[in-house]
Amino acid sequence: MDFELPGENDPRRVEVRAWFEARPRPTGREMAEAGFATPHWPRPWGLEADAELQLIINEEIKRAGVTAPNMINPVAINNCAQTLLTRGTQAQRERFLTPAIAGEEIWCMLFSEPAGGSDLGSLRTLARREGDHYVVNGQKIWTSLAHKAKVGVLVARTDPGASKHAGLSQFLIDMDSPGVTVRPIIDLSGHENEYNEVFLEDVIVPADRLVGEEGEGWAISMRQLQTERVALSKPGAIWGAGPSARELIAGLGEIGALDDPLVRDEAARLYIEGEILRLLAHRSLSDRMNAKESGPEGAVRKMLAAPHGQRVVDLAKRVQGPRGMLAGEQLFPPTPGRKGIYDDWDYAFWFSPAVTLGVGTQEILKNVVGERILGLPREHDPSARGPWNQIQTAPVAGPIRRTEAAA
Repeated sequence: MDFELPGENDPRRVEVRAWFEARPRPTGREMAEAGFATPHWPRPWGLEADAELQLIINEEIKRAGVTAPNMINPVAINNCAQTLLTRGTQAQRERFLTPAIAGEEIWCMLFSEPAGGSDLGSLRTLARREGDHYVVNGQKIWTSLAHKAKVGVLVARTDPGASKHAGLSQFLIDMDSPGVTVRPIIDLSGHENEYNEVFLEDVIVPADRLVGEEGEGWAISMRQLQTERVALSKPGAIWGAGPSARELIAGLGEIGALDDPLVRDEAARLYIEGEILRLLAHRSLSDRMNAKESGPEGAVRKMLAAPHGQRVVDLAKRVQGPRGMLAGEQLFPPTPGRKGIYDDWDYAFWFSPAVTLGVGTQEILKNVVGERILGLPREHDPSARGPWNQIQTAPVAGPIRRTEAAA
């Protein structure tokens, strides 16, 4: 079976390449209007492209040295904006979709909470309906891109008397709204360009920013997370981006590190893992071409891809020896034409511990695989069915103030 994409003379590839040659530095709006930002979406936002054409376009974007739109606005393109095609109103689609896929309005996901751990269903942020708007109070944490985002995809509790999953709803909020405060979290890499905590104090959200119906927040969010796990399971070591095992092997060969039999043996195992992940991606491609929706198999790919990525950057760092302890020291330069922060080998190493925690810990993913794919008995959750406001150990008395959280 041929697992490679069509060659250089394929008419579709020739046409896409000619477009980029005529526009060496296309704007996000030009990419969106051409349909290259989200080629698999329906028109007018995409090209209704099949999965093969989508991958051809992705390859040509990379070849042109252009930052892919899904790397500029990953939450919107990889995860959440597509929900508006099926569950959004026409007004929401007209207001949000084009600025999102053009990268003009960055999105973030306001999901995780300090007291919730991996149990999204236990979130405590409340959205209370008052006439034509909701009043939101709560706190979110580990929110990627919140410091840059214009739009926040918020999951909040609209019915405290319902069970913890049934009482959730999803909103699109303006991150510039009064009462929204974003505070950066400095991670192991020493940078402030990824995670944040977000405080919501009496934030007014218009009722027309509700996505779908009240109570649909859990189902909508789960579909978005499955899409995200597939997106993050590409060959790159960090969230599917950055260096891959193939690039590691090429770099190690250039500096002569593969002459060491122990390094060569470990590199060979990583190469095999990378190829397995690549073939799993082709299986997902086949499913998309046959109109199958993303399901729990996304958890399998993410569960395998995250520790694989950690091993890729770990070997790259160890081969450096003592030199690897120097900040910013590069084993080999970033891949030509790639501009993402994860293409920096040193940064990728220091950030890599996060990949087995974000978007579902390894333990959560194993539960998903065991229960939803292997059919093992579900883990007992005594809080799943009772009214949420009767199972809380501590009542929610009002807004979670920044001073209280800091204390």
